[in-house]
Amino acid sequence: MVGSFYDPQLDEGCAFEELISFHGGMGGPQTRAFILYPTSLPLPAEPIVGAAAVHGLLRSWRQRLQPAA
Repeated sequence: MVGSFYDPQLDEGCAFEELISFHGGMGGPQTRAFILYPTSLPLPAEPIVGAAAVHGLLRSWRQRLQPAA
């Protein structure tokens, strides 16, 4: 979903607020997602593909850092 206009010649869209990028972004083309994380946290052996996999990874990290009492 594109919530504003997209210029295919510039490969840019318009954010809702002038001083920020799109949701979750740091500016520029957003076709290659990344997760910035401490190297002390483990990554799964399989590729992280899709929102459900990202959610599972973040939950596992939270449980590792903040175990249930």
